[in-house]
Amino acid sequence: MARSFIYDNIGFSEATLQAGSYVQTDDSFAFFANSALISNLDRLQDQNISVSLGLGWIQYEVVQVDLGSQKSPDTIATYHQDVAENNQLLIYASDSATSWVTDDYITTTSGTLPIDTWTVASMPVTNKRYIYMYNGTADNYENVSEILIGTKYDFDVNPELNAKTGEEFGTDIMTSYGGNEYANKRHEPKTTWDWNWSHILSTQKTALEDLNASVQDWKKFIYDDETTKHYVRMTKPVTFTEVAPNVFSANMSLREQLS
Repeated sequence: MARSFIYDNIGFSEATLQAGSYVQTDDSFAFFANSALISNLDRLQDQNISVSLGLGWIQYEVVQVDLGSQKSPDTIATYHQDVAENNQLLIYASDSATSWVTDDYITTTSGTLPIDTWTVASMPVTNKRYIYMYNGTADNYENVSEILIGTKYDFDVNPELNAKTGEEFGTDIMTSYGGNEYANKRHEPKTTWDWNWSHILSTQKTALEDLNASVQDWKKFIYDDETTKHYVRMTKPVTFTEVAPNVFSANMSLREQLS
């Protein structure tokens, strides 16, 4: 197992989400949009893991994702807050805005959803505009607070051993006229990472350039260190230096996100 990034490289954060239902006829599923069925759909893509969907998304209700054009994601990650759930999403991908068929089936997500962490599943889609997800469990799917659809990149080469890990404190220190210090703690500390690669090949450079272009410094993404899936933001662009023909050094800095 390798360290990895999971990030939105298909514009899921900007995609149009619609709630609805479906009617099955043999191998065909007709989609009927109905905004009254699932409330607060924006919470699934607002890059905020602290506020859950809330009541809604009962069994067989559908969320349609319109990516705007044909895209090819390979991974889905869902974050679950406060209460563990056992809901499974059945996922299909289609070029139709009104239906999908049995052969459009992509995957069923895990039914084991622990609290306050990301659950990741493979979701291989090739050149499809619409993704259809419906709750396949006889229970409300209400404690999901974020969905991330995009790609998973496993590090070709891990950073150098002199990589820096630290903390960014969330405390304001104020000093009185008499020299006394007072502390106001605004939030818990955030972990920071500063990495260097001295030698990477063009394949890893291309992958990091795609991450650069996709998330920049405004989209949050997942850094999986093989033990914990951290929600992070890039603090500055990845920089590259060509140290030999088609061989590069690179530097990256990340900051943990608390919500």
